[in-house]
Order: sequence, then structure tokens, then C-alpha cells
Amino acid sequence: MGIKLLLGSDYHGNDRLIRQALDHLPQVDAYINCGDFCSKAGKPSCKATQGFHPTAQAEVAQLQSFLAAVDSLGKPWLFLPGNHDPAASVLEPLAGSWGRAITQSCCFEWLGLQVLAVPWTPPWGWSWTLTRSHLQELLTLYGQPPRPIDLLLSHAPPRGLLDEGGKWYHRRMPTLRPLVDHLQPRYYICGHMHWDGGKVERCGSTLVINTALHNMVLEIP
Repeated sequence: MGIKLLLGSDYHGNDRLIRQALDHLPQVDAYINCGDFCSKAGKPSCKATQGFHPTAQAEVAQLQSFLAAVDSLGKPWLFLPGNHDPAASVLEPLAGSWGRAITQSCCFEWLGLQVLAVPWTPPWGWSWTLTRSHLQELLTLYGQPPRPIDLLLSHAPPRGLLDEGGKWYHRRMPTLRPLVDHLQPRYYICGHMHWDGGKVERCGSTLVINTALHNMVLEIP
């Protein structure tokens, strides 16, 4: 028997995508959301004392309600923040009986799969910024020797793969492409780049899935 995953990303508060995800969940085994559920919560502000931009109270409440609804369905779930999402202090309390928000890079077994989850996004001037030190730490921890990874989860795609032709990634910007090339996970699941949302692309032994603005079902043998 395989595993059927529902994948979503970049809802940005869209009621249709939220309802669609909740409608699909009873038909799958588990759910992964790759971030940017919110739109303004990750915007920088000197007044963001609650872990999100002060104008984002309603969308943070919507995220809390959505993850509680997902948890109530009794399906394992994971949420990775995107650059538009609130800080770890807001996300960590959202853990439920069946899932959690990922706020630190981590490798773990989930549903019999080896998962590497990275909650950092190439620099956009908002939240959850990927730095070169993050990238080097990941390569050091998981690359010597390379660990077998089934799912590599991140908000943003690696450079050159479903990244809208790289127009947002300048040459010196750190992305997870070196980690992908080194580990060659079975699946790389992401969002972030809206125009490439809903598409898949193969890179060697890795199938890259950009689920931005979509809910997509992945069946893993």
C-alpha cells in the first residue's frame, strides 16, 4: 500500500483553497502545507511585538482556525512557514494531536518516510530568511555521508527548478539547490513561485513539486 499526501502552499487566505484542502483531507493519508498561508504576517515592522505584522491579526487567526480544523480530521499534518507567515513564537503553539509547524530545520521519520524539513526561504526582506550559514549547516549535518531522504520540504524551490526561470534569484543568493544536488531526495515539495505552481519537474532522481496556489495529491509507492 502506498501513501497518499495532500500538498498545498501559498493560500494567502484564499477561501476556495482552504475549503478545497479541508474537503480533500478525508480522502488522503496526510497533509503538508509549504507556507505563505498568510499575506501580511511576515512583513517587517518595528511594531510587530506579537510575532507578526500588526495588520495581520485576522489572517493569523484564520491560520490558527485552519490548522485546528485540519487536526480535528485526525490526519497527520506538517506546516512549514513561508516568508509571509508569522514568527516561531506564533506557530509553535499551533501544534495539535496530529501535527505541528516546523520552525527549525530537522530530519525525522514520518509515516515511514525520511523527511528533511527546512523552514527558511531565500532572502526576500520578510520572514524566515535563508542565510549562507543555514545552508552550510544543512550540508554539514546531512551531507557527510549523504542521508537517504524521501521528502525534502521547503517553502521555496531550489535555483533552476520551478523557480520562474530564476528571475527572482540573483547569482549570489543562497538557495537549497546545493543540498538537493548533494542529497538527491526522492521528492522536493515546495511553493513560493506562483507562476510555476501546480507543476512538477524531474532533476535526476528527484521529482520537484511546486504546489503554490494549488492543492495537489501525491501518491508515494
